[in-house]
Amino acid sequence: MALDGLTLQAIKIELEEELIGGRLDKIYQPKENLLTLRFRQPGENIKLLLSASPQNPRIHITDSDHENPLRPPTFCMLLRKHLEHGRLRKIEQPDFERILKIYIDSKNNQGEIETKILLIEVMGRHSNIILIDNKNQILDSIKRVTSDMSRHREILPGHEYKKPPKQGKTNPLTVKKDEFIKRIKSADIEKKVYRAIMDNIRGISPLIAKELAYRTGLNKNDKIRKISSISLEKLWPEFKKLIEQIKAEDFEPNLIIEDDKFKAYSVTELTSLSEYQKKKFATANELLDYYFTTKIRLKEITDLKNSLKGVTSDNIEKAMKKYRRVKGQLKGARNAEKYRIKGELIKANIYRIKPGQTKLEATNYYSDEEETVNIQLDADLSPAENAQKYFKKYDKAKKSVDYLENELRKAKNEVNYLKQVEVLVEQAENIEDLQELKEELTSEGYIKKQKSKKDSRKNKSKKSEPLKFKSSDGFDIRVGRNNHQNDKLVKYESSDQDLWLHAKDIPGSHVIIKNHTRDEVPQNTIEEAAHLAAYYSKGKNSSNVPVDYALAKHVNKPKGAKPGMVYYENQQTLYVTPQQEIIEEMDQQ
Repeated sequence: MALDGLTLQAIKIELEEELIGGRLDKIYQPKENLLTLRFRQPGENIKLLLSASPQNPRIHITDSDHENPLRPPTFCMLLRKHLEHGRLRKIEQPDFERILKIYIDSKNNQGEIETKILLIEVMGRHSNIILIDNKNQILDSIKRVTSDMSRHREILPGHEYKKPPKQGKTNPLTVKKDEFIKRIKSADIEKKVYRAIMDNIRGISPLIAKELAYRTGLNKNDKIRKISSISLEKLWPEFKKLIEQIKAEDFEPNLIIEDDKFKAYSVTELTSLSEYQKKKFATANELLDYYFTTKIRLKEITDLKNSLKGVTSDNIEKAMKKYRRVKGQLKGARNAEKYRIKGELIKANIYRIKPGQTKLEATNYYSDEEETVNIQLDADLSPAENAQKYFKKYDKAKKSVDYLENELRKAKNEVNYLKQVEVLVEQAENIEDLQELKEELTSEGYIKKQKSKKDSRKNKSKKSEPLKFKSSDGFDIRVGRNNHQNDKLVKYESSDQDLWLHAKDIPGSHVIIKNHTRDEVPQNTIEEAAHLAAYYSKGKNSSNVPVDYALAKHVNKPKGAKPGMVYYENQQTLYVTPQQEIIEEMDQQ
């Protein structure tokens, strides 16, 4: 969904109403291709966002906050020098292009008022933000473009600013009927009708071109050669109606949603998508701010979630390999008795062994069956030395049992811990929870710590809190969203009379029922909390999930255990089938 000239026109008109005459107080560059400008108007501050991101280029007023670097980038410093404390005089959209020019009057070093132009080109991967002076000279840009990067134009300090190459399209605000119809009829006959519209009319996106075809009664995918001349001429009334709507500043900002996902946005009604859910907005700026903020946030959540899933998956595989290896070693170590028996049988048959012999067949008198066993011998060793070799193997294996049992326990705990984190990552719904899980995995050594940059600010954001519910009986219920929260619930936020719950033998969240009375917790509250424990576990989509519950005083964290790992006793178990409807009916605080 590209930001087209039509949407940019609506944005421009609204920005004129909000920002003309405003004083530019602050300029920030939170990210490589992102600027935020804070304008001061009587009684309010207004924040304008400009982005030259290849994926999300845009300009609109925003309510979102961005973390700024301690040391501003060079381009930001240049903008502050030339624009800060200036006043916004006018905004232009040349020829309905995807370009906005913001004129700002500010004082130069001599105290004289000069006009500078901050220009944004919203053109996908070629998007840019450029500062030019009143002589059309480039002062700098957020992306510098050399001749090696583009054969059409250079965007460098000291160069004259040149517009992007023309594409042979006409301005929809000034085009006449005859030219419009001629352009459409003259299009390549193999082109689809909507392509013919957008390839000839400037600022029209595929979405709007398809909408015009739909309003006319044409199939958007029909090729020009299949459409009669009369039918093509019917495009003009619908096109003219759209242009009159633009000129009258009669916009209808809306977002089309399909299955909880964004399908399209527009500043005009999309009759071709009327069957889908529609979310209306008061302004085009509110529409874009909501759309891009939500889109970027969901992308960040998805990317971080996938990254953490990769970390947990890879390390679970490593831990499982270690577990299987140690288990095999332990099995061998526990069979150490066979080495002692072989040594004893060599001693008992020493008189039968000849020099250079490599195998001994002997009756195993230590077995009830007294079967014959084959014992491998080292031809370079004497019979006594061969016996001693087996006795040493026996001693070594016996001593390793305790060590291997401990290693097996550690490997199993690591697998359980990582599976627990894996579930918490999957269930995380916001970037804050995922960041805390990333911090946890980093502190546990699963993610390499990044070297801190001198110009980066420390993250002082407040740590997230457990989910809070209230049962139908009025009891407070807490659900941990990461292992540090789980530990905090168990160690610091529970009293002896509180109840602790967890899905039995399944990775999941710790749940605490706060019991501020000396009375027993009602069974209905326990069942509701059990639904939460099952829902926020790997058994979320299973039936009859076993959930253990015990008094919090019977739950302890072993010394040195990984985050979220506890042992408990005196528990009871109940079975529930987690249902989202039950969770939604509970009062979440």
